[in-house]
Amino acid sequence: MQKPVRHTTVSLILFASIFLSSCTDKVTTLRILTDRKELASAAEIYNSANENVIVTIHNVSIIDDEVIENENPDLVIGSFLSSSEIIDLLRPSEAVFPVYEALSGPRDSKGRRFLTPLAFELPLIMGRKEIMSELPDTMLVQPEDLREAAAPYTAENNEGRLIRLGFSPAWNPQSLTDLLALRAPGIFAAGMENFDEVLLGRIVEETRDWITESAGDTAADTAFDKRYRYIPDEYLIIDGRILFARTDFDYWATLPDTITGALDLRYLSGPRKIPVISVTSAGIPLKTSSPEAASAFIQWLMLPETQSLLMDRWKRDGIDVFGFLGGLSSLKEVNESIIKNMIPEGHYLQVPESRPLRWSRIRDEVIIPWFQSALSNTSTEPTLTEAYRKWDLSSLAEGK
Repeated sequence: MQKPVRHTTVSLILFASIFLSSCTDKVTTLRILTDRKELASAAEIYNSANENVIVTIHNVSIIDDEVIENENPDLVIGSFLSSSEIIDLLRPSEAVFPVYEALSGPRDSKGRRFLTPLAFELPLIMGRKEIMSELPDTMLVQPEDLREAAAPYTAENNEGRLIRLGFSPAWNPQSLTDLLALRAPGIFAAGMENFDEVLLGRIVEETRDWITESAGDTAADTAFDKRYRYIPDEYLIIDGRILFARTDFDYWATLPDTITGALDLRYLSGPRKIPVISVTSAGIPLKTSSPEAASAFIQWLMLPETQSLLMDRWKRDGIDVFGFLGGLSSLKEVNESIIKNMIPEGHYLQVPESRPLRWSRIRDEVIIPWFQSALSNTSTEPTLTEAYRKWDLSSLAEGK
């Protein structure tokens, strides 16, 4: 993983000065609602270069329509902002940036975008370099490739207990939603009560067959998981206990060079498609009191020099964040300094048109637990729809 290149702040200050010259001397407060704590550094840098705007950051764990309406921010920056409920609260923008087209998100009838994509996350598979070099592609790995490579790696001791497994999609809960994103990218686009349950059942069956093929059955896979995976995956890989593990950018960024030097990465993909797991975007609410200041801040964030400066600042301050805002930048040129030889082409990226409101909670509290339960049972009762309805009622009762 390459280190970000250092840049001076001259062009950034110049940009701020140009913006200032077009404004009055009145000080404007720009209130930003975000789920990215590291943006505090961006506010500090912007404020130091701009006497007429004071940027304040309010960090929350999850952004939904109620949070936006209650907080009434001037700018929203966060992940999973493409639900119709949030889009209805945002104003369309005429601004156009040279981003990956697949990330652009919903548009109005005039083709204007509601969101400016800043960064995105892709699913990663890690393994020892010598093993990864035997895979068919130098950047991508499909589930079928993992399944084929892992199947002959299984080993048992004299008592029939598993002592070695190549890979299991059940080890990391994110692998389950990765498979959903690969096999049915738009399955929840119409909401959690209007999806193809037959298709969902086929994906569960495929996953169960995969586990059974390698481990014998789901119980043996679970026993192996409990017996060995209290040790971090990277050490299990290096020691030869497992071949592959699902990971993400943020976790990879925390690993020491002595570990990453022995490992390599691939993007988990379908046939020439990589599912985008999340997009961090910026949107300006309809009720903002400072639309010009919000727009100017977005333009500043979308300068390659700004993004490089922020990545350098986060590294200097010891903030463990991968790349730009925890992922790859929506600006392809910035990614040259983030991850070497693994910059995806835009046509590979596959992004659902929208995700349900409160997607991260639904994923973690409904879909993954239901999927895990379905893998262990031949019956999928209750259905995912029923599990969601129960969760939704509980959330309403708790006021969440």
